[in-house]
Amino acid sequence: EANCVARLGTLTPAEAADCMRTLSNALPGFAQLRTTIAAARSIQPPSGAMAGVWARNDQVSGVWNAPANTGIVMLTAPTLPITDAQQDGLNVPPDGLAVNAIRTFIGRGATVWGARTLDGNSSDWRYIPVRRTVIYVEQSVRQALQSMVFQPNDARTWSMVSAMLGNFLHGMWAGGGLFGSKPSEAYAVQCGMGVTMTGEDVLNGVLRVQLLLAMTRPAEFIVLSFEQQMASA
Repeated sequence: EANCVARLGTLTPAEAADCMRTLSNALPGFAQLRTTIAAARSIQPPSGAMAGVWARNDQVSGVWNAPANTGIVMLTAPTLPITDAQQDGLNVPPDGLAVNAIRTFIGRGATVWGARTLDGNSSDWRYIPVRRTVIYVEQSVRQALQSMVFQPNDARTWSMVSAMLGNFLHGMWAGGGLFGSKPSEAYAVQCGMGVTMTGEDVLNGVLRVQLLLAMTRPAEFIVLSFEQQMASA
């Protein structure tokens, strides 16, 4: 299944320590081998480390915060040192195909330096946290709308949908995920006859919802449209 995540059991710290002692007693050269391996350097692709950075950032700060200006644990240094001048050309290239470098700074170690996408010339999609936040909203809303499949496609259901999605977006705004000094500047939910749906939509059992999200500046909204096919009577 593409949407499955495996949760595998591991040893507790005490069990791991006991395992190390057992191996050290059974193999005379085991302790030296561990020391040698720990001291050796290996070159690894950055994708695994960045996946970890994103996961940590999502858990600590939220998907709407940029996974940048953050350290990478156990990374000694990138294989290719990058200067400030080189960084400018990578992060804001003329064609918009941005590269987010991993750089080393004195006193800070290896640091992720940039959070741009390959759509750098787009005012909407140039930043990773914006793109990922919209994905998060889209997935959350589509899942939430599934609960409305067997509801009648009428004003009461539209009001329920608006309230449910409004509460969800209000929580995001309160957590810093949407910009604006008040909710009306941060988001809007539209759902109803003559607003997002026609009489034909209602007869065909089609529920349409539109969200307006202030992702970058309060005065500019990203518009998301959703369609849910309601169950037939």
